[in-house]
Amino acid sequence: MLHRQLLDHAKAVARFAPVRPAVKAGLRAALAFFVPTVVGTALHLPGALWLAVGGFNTSFVDKGGSYHARFRAMGGTALAAAVSAVMGGLAGMHPALAIPATLLWVTAWSFAGVYGAAANLTGNIAATTFVIALGLPAPTALHALESGVAVLGGSAWAMLLSLVLWPIRPYRPARKAVAACFDAVADYAEGLSRAVQGAREDAWQALIQQHGRIRETLEVARTTLAATRQGRGERGRGERLLVLLESADAMFMGLIALGEQLESLGPPVSGPVGDPRAAVAVALLDCANTARDLVRLVEQEGRSRRPQPEWDGRALKDAVGDLDARGLVTRLERARLTDIARLLTEMRERADVALDTACRLPGPFPQAPPPARALAEESHVSLGDPVRAHLTLDSEVLRHALRVGITTTAAVYIASVFRPNHGYWVTLTVLTIMQPYTGPTFLKALQRVLGTVVGGLLAIAVASWLQDPRAMMGLLFCTAAMCVSLIPLNYGLFTIFATLTFVLLAELGSGDWTLATVRIVNTLIGGGLALAGTFFLWQRSEEQRFPAQLADALRADREFFAVLARAWKQGGPPDATALAEARRKLGLATINAETSFQRLLNEPRWRTETVEPLMTLLAFTRRFAAVCTLLASRRSVPSTPAVQEALSRYARAMDASMEDLADAVHHGRRPSPLPAFDVLIGWNVPTPDAAGAAMAAEAPLLQSQLERLARQITVLHTAAVRRLEALPEAPPQAQTSMITKS
Repeated sequence: MLHRQLLDHAKAVARFAPVRPAVKAGLRAALAFFVPTVVGTALHLPGALWLAVGGFNTSFVDKGGSYHARFRAMGGTALAAAVSAVMGGLAGMHPALAIPATLLWVTAWSFAGVYGAAANLTGNIAATTFVIALGLPAPTALHALESGVAVLGGSAWAMLLSLVLWPIRPYRPARKAVAACFDAVADYAEGLSRAVQGAREDAWQALIQQHGRIRETLEVARTTLAATRQGRGERGRGERLLVLLESADAMFMGLIALGEQLESLGPPVSGPVGDPRAAVAVALLDCANTARDLVRLVEQEGRSRRPQPEWDGRALKDAVGDLDARGLVTRLERARLTDIARLLTEMRERADVALDTACRLPGPFPQAPPPARALAEESHVSLGDPVRAHLTLDSEVLRHALRVGITTTAAVYIASVFRPNHGYWVTLTVLTIMQPYTGPTFLKALQRVLGTVVGGLLAIAVASWLQDPRAMMGLLFCTAAMCVSLIPLNYGLFTIFATLTFVLLAELGSGDWTLATVRIVNTLIGGGLALAGTFFLWQRSEEQRFPAQLADALRADREFFAVLARAWKQGGPPDATALAEARRKLGLATINAETSFQRLLNEPRWRTETVEPLMTLLAFTRRFAAVCTLLASRRSVPSTPAVQEALSRYARAMDASMEDLADAVHHGRRPSPLPAFDVLIGWNVPTPDAAGAAMAAEAPLLQSQLERLARQITVLHTAAVRRLEALPEAPPQAQTSMITKS
């Protein structure tokens, strides 16, 4: 077991993300770092080191978007870093003050994560700047103030470089993000076409597993578009990109509904007119090609001719009519195939809207922009609300902030007692490694330590044969650019080149060519402190968090179904706004559960005996949602009293069963037995009651879809029971935790 865990962690350390190196970002960061370094050294400016620190750190903050949003993010980080440099320099002058100042300052900035990822990055930069200043105390208050001014100067250079000298198109990140959504839709349509032709169970399962990745792509595009539009007066292009994003989301939902209906088909139907599946497969490939056209139209800046797709559901509808006239399909098969034709036609309508909008993307904005759902930027939330919401030990952000603050303070205390060379490298390692969750912290510690060892050995080798300062500076420019460029691929690679860069730079400035060993030792000390702080200070492992995350996903499934049930009761289609909100909430909740599961697998004390039931719960949570998406595509349901009675009792039973299942998963107890859903809707029942008989007679397709939904909850229920039975130390009827510690 230990050997397998070590092998899994080794694979995680060496795993590369499927992205390209950020070459431009690396070159720009190298310029932001080295120009102040060279200028400060050549002119003998006070605080040359702080010029470089300000430029390098501020360059990290530029994540694209509108100029206003980028200026505000970079400017805010520059001010936070400058104040931190002054405060750290002043605190370093008084050793008795350094310990409490570190605790308060680092904890406060680590708590900035309540305002989101951008604020978390700013807080981390402010905290690291503070500990560097603390490790390099200013001799006087004036020198501390000069360090803050130097940080502002370096940051100003980085902002000038990013916003003026090396600008990027404001809408380029949003365009690429929206285009990525259509690219994901095209991949899904192609996979669906292959699954229709092969009809293999593993192909359908692979498609279900793509749902989380596509939903993440949609959410990244939504966030990027919100950041891009923030603070801009021009609305035309932003509105059109928002319409395109909503079109991609709608096409994705249509493909999910289409996939569910296709999977429910029986064996291929053949006859004189051929198998209707072939027509569906061709239409899906054409749909994928249309999505590829949308990728091209969204990404390019100029105008182009509008493609004219030739696919829809009419050919399939004609084929079904011919098969029905020849008596080659049953009533239920005809209903399913007709519904597939309807879904294809609706997909074509959504694609036409997207194509029209994409072709008008570069042009002047219309006088009346199309309506679209409001973005998060349009809502106004008090600055104090996130803070108040997280002032509890149940908050992961507060627990992480306290954990980082105390561990960093311990590192400062150790450095003040033992006074190691470059002691601030210990505290920097602590701040860099510690993450809100145990698994990522453990992984980053391995990458940091191994990367530092490799980088240190490379620094020793380089220093032994290269002594020319000018050649060294040229090499360091290249390694600095490489370390930033490789961050998206693998943090360990970043650490290798960052260690090589900063060790050689420190050796070049001090003349001490033994700092590589110092860096390795200090990193080992900092890594040990970070792991100790993570495991012993309010550590809540993922095995405690995961049941709640999974229960939230199941409750989101329940809320999605509740929107449909309310519409059935009212006799009309589901409310579009409520449906979109429930669908998005479900997507995010499922992503959170899957992310928690991945963190659980990365935790060093994780037992692998019970993985399969958990994977089943996650997979069929999405399959339940897929059937709900298919049901949501229906424009109406029969309104006769008998059918309404069958739907009402089915909805009540499903609602109660989903809530009971979510509660059982959360609290680690055995779920209550499921009701007989087939009896409620009269599915394959020898003598159904009046409501079931009416359902079978008036709505056979709806009856089939409801039976499919019942099968999904049955699998979920079975997996939850099997998960409990796999824990021999747990009592059969109740448990205090779904997952036990090894």
